[in-house]
Amino acid sequence: MGAKHHICNLHRCKTACDTTSRQPRLYPVTMQITAGRRPDLGRADMHILIQGAGRGIGLALAQRARAAGASQLFLTARDPQSAPGYDLLPPSDDVMWLTLDVTEPDSIAAASTKVTAATDQLDRVIFTAGMLQDGSIRPEKRINDIDADVLTRVFQTNALAPVLMARELWPLLRGTHPLHYAALSARVGSISDNALGGWYAYRASKAALNQLMRTLSIELARANPAACVASLHPGTVDTNLSRPFQANVPAEKLFTASYAADCLWQVLDGLDARMTGGFFAYDGSPIPF
Repeated sequence: MGAKHHICNLHRCKTACDTTSRQPRLYPVTMQITAGRRPDLGRADMHILIQGAGRGIGLALAQRARAAGASQLFLTARDPQSAPGYDLLPPSDDVMWLTLDVTEPDSIAAASTKVTAATDQLDRVIFTAGMLQDGSIRPEKRINDIDADVLTRVFQTNALAPVLMARELWPLLRGTHPLHYAALSARVGSISDNALGGWYAYRASKAALNQLMRTLSIELARANPAACVASLHPGTVDTNLSRPFQANVPAEKLFTASYAADCLWQVLDGLDARMTGGFFAYDGSPIPF
């Protein structure tokens, strides 16, 4: 039987998805990793920072980091003690929770100061912040739905934190050590893939994120030639962000947070400095900007 395809309505992209298997086809990027082998990031003790680790895919990535043998986890949430992840990964000698609001530069600076006081190097940094709707905010269907305040808030949430935090964490990123610096983007952030329109703020903010990450990759390559900066599309994950838009998503393409985290972790394991500045899907396939 031939592959079945559908047009992805949730991500409003024109790319047809292979729905014949629950397991994504892994592209050459991820094939570079030997199955079951712990990634070698150049040091025995991996120091990893995950923004948005309180719930959803951020929490799943934090749990995946622990399973990968991270010796020091820096986990952030807007209100750590009220987040589900706080109880699942409680504070300890190797787990530090930090209060972080990605829309507040002062909060970004304060959290970064605590990280730089606790370690001299980071090996993997992942940002998971994303806003599609929140309260009165809804994705726009037409030009008359656009609101300047909403655009600003969505951009602050979806695009700015990775570069603002890179500025603060720069001493921990520069050097010669292997480093993955990643942010969750979305396929709708691809300008060339936009055939359906709509979702002005979300699309534009993710496109901006991709450009900021690409630009960061160029400067960071000069400061750390072993660094890899990447934007990642996690697929359709069963989280609060996607729940209102899941009606037309085939069951086999709706991923649990833990499944998406495993896919993304494997993709990162397969990336090195030669791929820095790229935009990749959860199966390792490159996505055009």
